[in-house]
Amino acid sequence: MELEAQSLPAWPFVAAFGSYIIWWFVGIGDMIWPIMAAVMLVLMVRRRGLRFPRGWAIWAFFLLWATISIVECDTAGRALGALYRLAMLFAATVFAFYVYNARSTITLRTVGSAMSLFLLSAVLGGLLAMIAPELQISTPLSHVLPGALTSNSFVHELVYRSTTQWIENSWVQTDPRPSAPFVYANTWGNVFSLVFPIVLVHTVQLWREYSPRRWPVTILAVGSLIPAAATQNRGMLVGLAVIALWVGVQQARTGRTRQVLAGFVVAMTAVLVWVVSPMGRSLFSRVQTSTSTEDRLINYLETVNTLRESPLLGFGAPRPSTASWLPSLGTQGQFWTVLFSHGVVGAILFMATFVAAAVYAWRSTDTYGAVLGGIAVATFVESFYYGMTTGLMVSLVAVALLVRQRETGETTGPLRGQVSTSDRRGRSRWRVSRSHRDS
Repeated sequence: MELEAQSLPAWPFVAAFGSYIIWWFVGIGDMIWPIMAAVMLVLMVRRRGLRFPRGWAIWAFFLLWATISIVECDTAGRALGALYRLAMLFAATVFAFYVYNARSTITLRTVGSAMSLFLLSAVLGGLLAMIAPELQISTPLSHVLPGALTSNSFVHELVYRSTTQWIENSWVQTDPRPSAPFVYANTWGNVFSLVFPIVLVHTVQLWREYSPRRWPVTILAVGSLIPAAATQNRGMLVGLAVIALWVGVQQARTGRTRQVLAGFVVAMTAVLVWVVSPMGRSLFSRVQTSTSTEDRLINYLETVNTLRESPLLGFGAPRPSTASWLPSLGTQGQFWTVLFSHGVVGAILFMATFVAAAVYAWRSTDTYGAVLGGIAVATFVESFYYGMTTGLMVSLVAVALLVRQRETGETTGPLRGQVSTSDRRGRSRWRVSRSHRDS
């Protein structure tokens, strides 16, 4: 007997996000995304009522173009890396498609809980990095895989874990930057900037409902600021500011000026406290001594110049820079990876997806919808300087939820048992419904 798509089980979604640090310790890491995406595909077989999110044709064309451009890879190693990145893109798509359809099981409450657990994984990894910055972990998977495979640099990073991104003998001395449970410190910052706002909304809702989970989630949200500051992520702060600005504008459009001003005061107070703290001074010191900004600019310029040789399809995958001290061309940002690997057409389609999402999100003025729209805008901004292999899992799920919310009127509501409906003018009014406790 065929089952309804909206009743798809939530456990693959929760298991991937909620148990991430376990997969990190085991050695699977980001491979959990395509693994769980495959599980989701199996679960969706023969489900009735499956629908593709409205307006996602642009993203579908991007995936098609990215697949075609792999033919430009010139070595087996680069082709393998390109296939991995493509698998991650398809996995993020499947996650979004699954969440969009599983409306009865993966509610906004479920998403908030899963993202809270995902944030918990990041916090535990970050605190471990602060306690043991030189810790090296040989995962169980490292003892199972053959040496010929673990000697590959990509596989080696998966199965042999470091808690920080730090070069002890670097000529520019900086503090260790927490990266666990991810490979890079910038990935930590990117994920935090996208997940933290969702957790904040979830926290507020738990307090409004007097949920017994409100205290643990509140402690988690506040405590997460410690490893977040330790990562010294400038881009993370930019992403959070973008989301805060978007949410503030959307809230102001509904007449909630006092709440916006109060939020602004709280945010400025937090910034001032952080600036005078040791972690704030450490970031300013890193900015003054680091040459990463100049190196990135040189890398970007060389990326654009080299792309002239294959502007339409790109090169399939990043390639080494002519300067030995610089990272590979087509790295240092998701936009640059897409541009160099999939050409101008691929980059336009990729960025257009999040531009369209932002335009679509303009009419979502409730708090949850505003946060989801802010994540789409922040993804567009952060893609210029962050590699977003992991972050895209959150970004595409947020865009799918945004579309779903606009179609169903689903929201967390300001009080227990309330759901949102819309009148013909697009304004929201509230009605009490005890049967929608999870909305």
